[in-house]
Amino acid sequence: MTDKTAQQAHDFAEDAADKAGDFATDAAAKAGDLVDDVATTTGDLAEQARKAVDDTITTAKSALNDVDPAALLASAQDVAGNALDKLSAAYKRNPALVITIGTAAVAAVAAVGSLLSKRR
Repeated sequence: MTDKTAQQAHDFAEDAADKAGDFATDAAAKAGDLVDDVATTTGDLAEQARKAVDDTITTAKSALNDVDPAALLASAQDVAGNALDKLSAAYKRNPALVITIGTAAVAAVAAVGSLLSKRR
């Protein structure tokens, strides 16, 4: 019986070693597949991000090219003209308020001019 028990223990150990080897091989294959999937997904996400950035830059450039500086200036002049009319009427009521608002209007026109000069 001792030989039979030893043989059974030996067979059991061989089976366990075979199963452990199969498990390790399967685990390594699955880990390799997972790494490949992660690398592919990461590459795809990076490509999508690059395309999104490129699209955003293209859209922004197109929008800036569509801006008509003359129309923008005419609109600013119209707004300034209307503001001047209102300020003249308000000056009669409250000169300090008009000076404050006038200063703000000049600053706004200067800011628009500055943006237009930087664009060119």
